[in-house]
Amino acid sequence: MNAKVDLLTTLKSSFPVRRMDFEFKNVLKYWVNADPCSTHMFSAMSVMFPDGERYFVDSVRAVRDLITDDPQLQKDISAFIGQEAMHAKEHHSFHLNAEVHGLDPESLERFTFNLLDKATKLIIRNGKQQRLAVTCALEHFTGTIAAQLMRREDIQDLMQDETMKHLWLWHSVEENEHKAVAYDVYEKIYGTGPAAYLNRVVIMAIAITLIIAVKFGFLTTLMYRDGQLTNFSSWKKGLSLFWGREGFFTQIIPETWDYFRPNFHPWQHNTHDLLNKYRAKLGMSS
Repeated sequence: MNAKVDLLTTLKSSFPVRRMDFEFKNVLKYWVNADPCSTHMFSAMSVMFPDGERYFVDSVRAVRDLITDDPQLQKDISAFIGQEAMHAKEHHSFHLNAEVHGLDPESLERFTFNLLDKATKLIIRNGKQQRLAVTCALEHFTGTIAAQLMRREDIQDLMQDETMKHLWLWHSVEENEHKAVAYDVYEKIYGTGPAAYLNRVVIMAIAITLIIAVKFGFLTTLMYRDGQLTNFSSWKKGLSLFWGREGFFTQIIPETWDYFRPNFHPWQHNTHDLLNKYRAKLGMSS
């Protein structure tokens, strides 16, 4: 057997692909703190995942043939694709079951891919490097959110549905397991020089601005569809939970902006202890 083929056969990916099949039929309408805004804030993130994850997979798959000398990275790309596909599947399944509450979250899913696709073409340019840079930026953002959720047991305690808590913690673990794959692909192909750095940080600035704006748009849409648009006490509760002094998003700002350092790498944010803790807690293989 060819030595290169033999190596690819024997190597294992750095993390596994886990097959999941959650049951969402009995999920509470307001499963976060019994509050519309707090719940819809999580849903506003969730609806970005199915087509967002597919965009990430497509961007990495489009350039993987350019990596010819790193069999371990190729194995990790395959596992990355598998994990992201499973995330898209499970969040989409949740959205389909949430139709019973009359919020039509599935319609917001489709907007995400169209936004990423059109923004890449119109604002950034339609190129493989730019699409991969979008993926690197948003993978860092989602990985940071995921690590924050694993740290914030107070937020977990507000999740009053065990299925949804398990979904989000499983997703958080896997986001941190593969958080450096797209970034490593980007550096492997495009390097770490000034041009590669400028490309990734400009795209991060654009991507983070768009994503935050879209999240708030989705939140407002869900509150409107739920008849809660003028529920100011719920708005206050939800916005305080996420954007207050100790808010969920407020606390990740420093880690998010670390991406703009020239020598940044995702694993400089060491989440190995968190991963070990939650893989054990959830009974996940490693």
